[in-house]
Amino acid sequence: MPGYSRLVPRLSRISCVILLGLSLSVAAPAQQQPRPAGARGDMVGWANEELASLQSGELTVWESGSGVRLGWATIQNALKADFPEMQVNFRVVEPEDFLADLATAKQNGALPDIVFVENWRQGGPLLVQQRVVEMMGQTRFRAGGWWFQMLGGAHQATATAFLRWLEDSPHWQLPHMSTEGMTVLDKQQVASAALLAVAAMVGGGAMDSVMDPDAAKLYRLSWGTACGTISRMSFPVTRFVFGNGRLAYAAVASEARSSGGNVECSGVVYTFMVLRKRQDGWKVLLATPRVPLELAVSRARDLDELGLKTEEDSAPNAPELVSPFDGERQTRDPKEFISWRQNVPRPVAYAVEWRYGMPSGDETSYSPAFISIVAAIDYGDTVRIPEPFGIGVQPHRWRIWAIGKDGQIALSEWRTILFTN
Repeated sequence: MPGYSRLVPRLSRISCVILLGLSLSVAAPAQQQPRPAGARGDMVGWANEELASLQSGELTVWESGSGVRLGWATIQNALKADFPEMQVNFRVVEPEDFLADLATAKQNGALPDIVFVENWRQGGPLLVQQRVVEMMGQTRFRAGGWWFQMLGGAHQATATAFLRWLEDSPHWQLPHMSTEGMTVLDKQQVASAALLAVAAMVGGGAMDSVMDPDAAKLYRLSWGTACGTISRMSFPVTRFVFGNGRLAYAAVASEARSSGGNVECSGVVYTFMVLRKRQDGWKVLLATPRVPLELAVSRARDLDELGLKTEEDSAPNAPELVSPFDGERQTRDPKEFISWRQNVPRPVAYAVEWRYGMPSGDETSYSPAFISIVAAIDYGDTVRIPEPFGIGVQPHRWRIWAIGKDGQIALSEWRTILFTN
């Protein structure tokens, strides 16, 4: 459909959702300017000596799966380009042989350093059979599955560095997007609010102080399949801040580690945020944790390409939802449509915001929110698009943002869809 930009995050580990225990106190700086990116030291929590093990190290990697879903060739080519002397022994293991082969390798003192599991039928028993650390962040490569560091492997430092490299490129460069209309103080306040929101996600402060009153409530965060709760968040960094004098979009990276679950998890966690300026300052309207950095950049670029101008001063009206009605039961496949009426003056674009909950429908079970951008110009009086969401037999809430040419936002009410398959 012309103008329809669907930004769907990789959502693995949906079948098991963990309630986040607020057990950590993290002090975020009151003011922090976005750091310039691109240097090796900008990789969250990295030091040059940590990279050294990848310069001439050795690593054994096993994939439990088909040999296709992981896309190892792409990963290997990128690793070779960054670290030409790195030696990697890679093996694809049939899923039905994976656990037995690991048990044999353990007996022989020859465990791999890293394993990738594309199906939890192998991942769950792996946690029982072996001592592992699960990668908490999202890989920048398109691989749907789970990465684990084997604590009985021979190259622990190299394995740790490799997983970090999967999450965060040493060559990442700050993308070129607009900050026209943002003052230096705006950028500082946006960065400060974003950092404080991330700290509050794991119990490091009151989230209400930086959240927009209209933002979806963050009751739980899915940090991994069986990770438990976050026990440490360190090295919070604003990777980018863009926008204008009314609307801003930012990404924060933090090194995180969990405890209390079935497996220890660690890694770099990225949170994408949209903030708007209110009378009492910049507030977080959307916070989506555990997204790959590339996806955060893609979401920001969709907003940047709207060409928002602070001086336009064109407040939109709240969208009027048409269908489906609130509480409607639908099949998830084939997809149904959502629709709403366009008001005058027409906004420059819309955003579909959505969240999924557990089958119980309990208020506290709902996930953080995600957005997809829809161009207003491509439609007549009514916008009708395929639902850009749908996960399992679970309730989904959605609403529409109308985004004005100046970055002002008007919000529709929330509606709920109950999926039946």
